[in-house]
Amino acid sequence: MRSSSNSAETLGRFKRWGAELYLALLQLLLPAWCAVCQGPLGVGSRSIVCGACWGGIRILEPPFCPRCGRPFWGSPLAHPPSHRCQACRTRAPQYVLARSAVLYDRDDPLREILLVFKHGRRIALGPHLGRLMASRVVDLFGERAIDAVVPVPLHRRRERERGFNQADILARVVGKRLHRPVLHRAVERVRPTPPQAGKARDRVRNVRGAFAVRDPARIDGRSLLLVDDVLTTGATVSECAKVLMKAGARAVLVYTLARAL
Repeated sequence: MRSSSNSAETLGRFKRWGAELYLALLQLLLPAWCAVCQGPLGVGSRSIVCGACWGGIRILEPPFCPRCGRPFWGSPLAHPPSHRCQACRTRAPQYVLARSAVLYDRDDPLREILLVFKHGRRIALGPHLGRLMASRVVDLFGERAIDAVVPVPLHRRRERERGFNQADILARVVGKRLHRPVLHRAVERVRPTPPQAGKARDRVRNVRGAFAVRDPARIDGRSLLLVDDVLTTGATVSECAKVLMKAGARAVLVYTLARAL
């Protein structure tokens, strides 16, 4: 009996070794290319994005608006910690504060990585981007109380078309890092909205009344971390925060992967 078991284990090892050798030879004969810059990934790479493109992502560092996280340019001495941006002084957002892990710029690799992730349906990139968020979440939010993580929803029709909600994937990784539950569909997008574009006031009008909380008991009295991929004007997350607060949330904080310039 033991001899038969040992033979099966040996056979299994040979099969795994053979599969690994086959994949290595396949990469030598048919080298993989980076989905962003089209450069070679190198033998043994398990990512579809090369190290140079990952390395081109820029961490968002101070100074930035203490409310919405919009980056300020120039010396930190010119922007004291209490200095809010013009948008927040004109119209205070519905959330307590917003933070982002990295910068989003049209000239940065991150823009192309997100396009490949979301519209190219390369879901495997999601956990990598989520870990980038998770690596900074404690530093960015410090000792602020967070009871649960809430992903910004897509409309069901768009989620069916895409096959996934990118905010869900990011929220799972962040929730795991914080050891907090992820409340999927705690807030729902009740009507489809066109892609956000145009001026800030148009974006606010675009999402007004687009979200609803179906089960307020899930969020009642809780401090929530609202997660999305990119924050531009903040219209979407502010509208989500508004309906969550009306439904009984104690506080809403916002965390996005990236902050547009």
